[in-house]
Amino acid sequence: MVRPGDNPFRSARVDALGYRFIDEDEDEATIRRRWEAAGRRGAVIGPHGHGKTTLTLRLAPDDALRFQVHADDASNRAELRKAVRHFRGVLVIDGYDLLGPIDQWRVGRRRGPVLVTSHRGTRLPTVAVCRTSPALLHELIGELSPATADRLGETGVSDLFGRHGGNVRDALRELYDRTATGEFGIAPQAATTP
Repeated sequence: MVRPGDNPFRSARVDALGYRFIDEDEDEATIRRRWEAAGRRGAVIGPHGHGKTTLTLRLAPDDALRFQVHADDASNRAELRKAVRHFRGVLVIDGYDLLGPIDQWRVGRRRGPVLVTSHRGTRLPTVAVCRTSPALLHELIGELSPATADRLGETGVSDLFGRHGGNVRDALRELYDRTATGEFGIAPQAATTP
């Protein structure tokens, strides 16, 4: 068994990886220009586990006001509505597609800059579409645990990628669980970085 703090796939290490661009013509500067050209209003879209939240963390300024939308949190919605009306800085809404039509309309009409994540297109201009690939997953696994990447090989990583429909986050969670049971034989000293 591997203790949680020694697991190379623990959340602190996965979160530290940062967003990776897999399309040659996409980079942070290009997306920022697209967002600026759209009046600093836009959406980052893609399926679950494709890096939308990670990319918006990279794009939005440090003083942005961030909201993670939860389907059943009324107090969070009230705070978001207040921010939509009164906050003039960059408003980041993670989970825009969970808002009802009236709240989406309010976000679309607000005067300040906005950056949202969504699983599908929105009424806001799309500034980035997040994508993943088996090669990206293999690269990330290799950074977290070279021994696991070697053991899985390209075929194992492709199978893992396919099983999770390209959801890198869920694929890495599976590896966390498999590592925790000792399947990969990772010694505790193998994972020393945060």
